[in-house]
Amino acid sequence: MNSHFWEIPAVSAANEIWLMGIWEMSPGSRKIAQSHEGLRNEFRRALTDVTDEDILSSPYAIYDYKLNLELTSDSELLRFKDELHRRNKKLILDFVPNHMSLDTPLLYTHPECFLRGEQVDKNHFQHSSKLIFAHGRDPYFDGWTDTVQWDFSKPQTLELHLTILLDIAKLCDGVRCDMAMLALADVFFSTHGKQGINYWQELISKVKSKFPDFKFYAEAYWNREYDLQTAGFDGTYDKTLYDRLSHKNGIGVCEHLDANLEFQNKSIRFLENHDEERSAKHFQEESLNFFGLLCFIPGILLYYNGQEMGNKIKLPVQLGKRDKEKTKEPYISYYERIFKILNSRPTIIERTILSYDLYGDGRILAHLLTYANTKELLIWNPMSYELSGKVMLTSPVDFTGELRDQISNSIFPKPSIADLANGFYFKLNANQAQWFIF
Repeated sequence: MNSHFWEIPAVSAANEIWLMGIWEMSPGSRKIAQSHEGLRNEFRRALTDVTDEDILSSPYAIYDYKLNLELTSDSELLRFKDELHRRNKKLILDFVPNHMSLDTPLLYTHPECFLRGEQVDKNHFQHSSKLIFAHGRDPYFDGWTDTVQWDFSKPQTLELHLTILLDIAKLCDGVRCDMAMLALADVFFSTHGKQGINYWQELISKVKSKFPDFKFYAEAYWNREYDLQTAGFDGTYDKTLYDRLSHKNGIGVCEHLDANLEFQNKSIRFLENHDEERSAKHFQEESLNFFGLLCFIPGILLYYNGQEMGNKIKLPVQLGKRDKEKTKEPYISYYERIFKILNSRPTIIERTILSYDLYGDGRILAHLLTYANTKELLIWNPMSYELSGKVMLTSPVDFTGELRDQISNSIFPKPSIADLANGFYFKLNANQAQWFIF
């Protein structure tokens, strides 16, 4: 990484960098991706003149947990990790617990750890060893044809995964665990009809006994986040918040944010990732209001490469190139402004939920962050109509600088101390947020 990399606002503001697709690629997965007509249409949307050379294997059909030498080596990655540590940042890599690529060499060395089948069908395939194995899948869809399913009924699987993770832990500071809920015993049973072992709790506790600060983050759905947190995960995807923002269910968002604080602190908040549409397309300019909200609520903030540029084309994970998108305002200046603020925040911040008076019916969210000599105020209108009113600040404020909304970049007249005695006035459109620093 050259010096410019560290100056990128999104990188500078991050506490952790998640590198996706760093493990050895599968020739079999790549061949399937190159011949899949449905995927080909997705590829063309992101790369107009796509060729087979541009199509790679899925990074979630891992061939082996060895670094892809076309990208990096162990020594290079460790140097990158050391540089991250020097900058008080951590390195996160992928771990896919549910499956491997259908051509993984582990099918020869550890066939007992993979789920067998009786006959070839849409969810099973015959390996070159002549054994029949199950494709990886979830309970609601047919198998992923470029994968083979781990068998979570076998203690040997847990032991092998422990060995893999202890090796991974030497290279990085944590793992993002793909589709983590699929390894839960009851989910494995409902998917494959076999009783699973107590996988996550044992695996996480054994890894942390050797690497106490190693992080486990779960991609999680189907309201299994709490189960995964209690099993030892340091963070779980918050798809509920994403869905409620998507459906403009503002009251549902507020109710969701009333959850237990410990649960919220371990919730990974996002507006986009590699599985979702780009936030600039999905939420359009409301994404700027929603990202402001995510910067204030408890939890772990996740943002995706290209989000800060306002990119609108979703990139298939098998694609090694993409068409360049045009520079987009107001996204670039907005994210530069916001990342600069996030980068200046200390680790310990006092968070206060403020009371308010509305001129009409409804509800708002008003959060105050306090640190050093700085206060940050966010007011968000979750309703589908305009709201106005006053937020009650917890202590007197003397506005000596300009009063600038960090989301819209608009400047407002500074209220006097006398004006503030009755509250901080606001007027917000539906789903609008304002973010002030004083």
